[in-house]
This record gives sequence, structure tokens and C-alpha cells, in this order.
Amino acid sequence: MVNLPSSAAKGSTRKGAGRSAMILEVAKDIVVTEGFANLSYRNIAKRAGIAVGNVNYYYPSKDDLLVDLAEFIFDRWDERLKKRVPSRLKSDREIFQFSIKFMIEENKRERTVTLLMEMWAMANHSPPVSKMLGAFYARMRSWISDMIERVRPDIGRESRDLRAALITAQIEGLMILIGPRRVRHEELAGIEQAAAEHIENLAFGD
Repeated sequence: MVNLPSSAAKGSTRKGAGRSAMILEVAKDIVVTEGFANLSYRNIAKRAGIAVGNVNYYYPSKDDLLVDLAEFIFDRWDERLKKRVPSRLKSDREIFQFSIKFMIEENKRERTVTLLMEMWAMANHSPPVSKMLGAFYARMRSWISDMIERVRPDIGRESRDLRAALITAQIEGLMILIGPRRVRHEELAGIEQAAAEHIENLAFGD
């Protein structure tokens, strides 16, 4: 579910939820195609075919909009993953292995890389975008920590969360080497498989 921290009541009806989702989808597309510099309420309203007041009604502040946008982006990513998990995978560890490889592949997609790079660049200059970045990676860390718990419930919460943070950093850091339009280096052949194996050891090793 998409969280609406500032406007839950406004988005609680089916119509309201649909309208807020449309606003977030348009906002995501603007960030990917035009960057955060063009993410204004007026631009969102124009693309969505609604009044500026409607955008402001659901999102009174840009902080609210961007934090919800981070949740929305992660939810859409999670939906894509769930649709692609092969039915033959039964154990939680197999699903973890598949999910890690899926995340690495996601970070090779043009739109994914554009969006994340835009967030990284703007987070240093914009407190609202910094909040968005924090919300997105908090979801990712929590998601990984939960997967670790299902496989190794004996690992304590503090250790799981630290492992999840390190795994998140490793997956995202791979973008600088394997993302679209990156120069391919011979010495990095096999880096994706090596990363997946290292991540699994980090997740479940003692």
C-alpha cells in the first residue's frame, strides 16, 4: 500500500487513492524525463489534466509529495519483483537469491538508473529530496532485513539491519560499474555473480 502520511483521510476512498496514485505516477515520470527541477505542482497538474489545487489538496507540502513518491516507487518495484518470482522457488533462501539478482538487474535499467542518479544528485541540495532518498532506502533496508529474518530468525534485529544496510549499499554501488552506458572493463567480468554470492554470505554468514 502507498503510505499517505499527510493526507491519509483524503486518499482513503477508492477515488482518492486513485487520484493520489495518478499524481505520484505523473511525478515519477517528470523526475525521470525532466529532473527534479521541473517537478512543480503546476507541471504535475498540467500533465495529469487536473487543477493545481487538486495536487495541493492531496499533498500540501513538497515533503509530503516526495516521501510518498519514494514509497510509491518502491511499491511498484516490489510489484514487478513479485510477478517475476518463479513458482518453482519454494524456500525463502531461494527467493532471497532471486531477489538479489533481480535488484542488480533493475539497477541496469535506464529509467531506474536515471531516477536514482537524479535523487542522489539532488539530495545534497534539497532537504525534501533528501527525505525522499532516505524514505526509499529505509524501505529497501527493511525489505532486505525481513528477508534475512525469514531465512535466519536466529540473527538479532540489530545485526540484520546492519547487514541489510551493507547489502543495500553494495547493490546500489554496483550501478557505477554495470549501469547503462557504462564502459565495460574486462577485469570486471563476472562481477554480478560475485556480488550476489558475497551478498548471500553477508546476509546469512556467522
